[in-house]
Amino acid sequence: MRASTTERSERIRIARDLHDGIAQELVALGYSLDKTLTGSSLSPEVKAQLREVRSQLTNLTNELRAEIFFLRNAGSQNLGQLLQSLVGRLEKQHEIKISTTIPLGLTLDEDLSYQIYRIIQEVLTNSIKHADSTQIQLQLKTTGNKLEILIIDQVITNQYDKEEKDPNTFGLIGIQERSDQINAICEWIHNPDSGLRFTLSVNLS
Repeated sequence: MRASTTERSERIRIARDLHDGIAQELVALGYSLDKTLTGSSLSPEVKAQLREVRSQLTNLTNELRAEIFFLRNAGSQNLGQLLQSLVGRLEKQHEIKISTTIPLGLTLDEDLSYQIYRIIQEVLTNSIKHADSTQIQLQLKTTGNKLEILIIDQVITNQYDKEEKDPNTFGLIGIQERSDQINAICEWIHNPDSGLRFTLSVNLS
């Protein structure tokens, strides 16, 4: 299931387009906001609101840069390193604790690694954005020729919004499509009292 030269070239092209297009526009917008913030005519309330927008823009720019780096380097780092970097960014950006059990030396076929990374990224992002999660657990382990993935989140109350629970949303559809592409079996269960339990099992051979 090794990624073809065409697939790798396409990822690099997308990364280049993102860098030369949206990334540059976000940077220019940030400079414009910085210039506006120096205006003495702004009220303290307006300045506070603009600083919040500037902070969100910085987070978005950093997230886009990380995405560009990932698209360019997906085949040069092992899955464990990529996931640790992802978890670190999510914890910093959203101020949430994500406990992990990840074999740092886990190296898979390039395309398999790419699809698994995207699945985990989507599940973690869904949990953070669509539920009032207090903590998330991410576990990866290999048993024989199988890779088992478990993601559990914990919520204070039944705070899942409709988007995370609806199996027809684009995010969950994408998870299922990626799972099918690598012949993996995935399942997610939402418990109003305890949270999400997501599992994925994929053969490595």
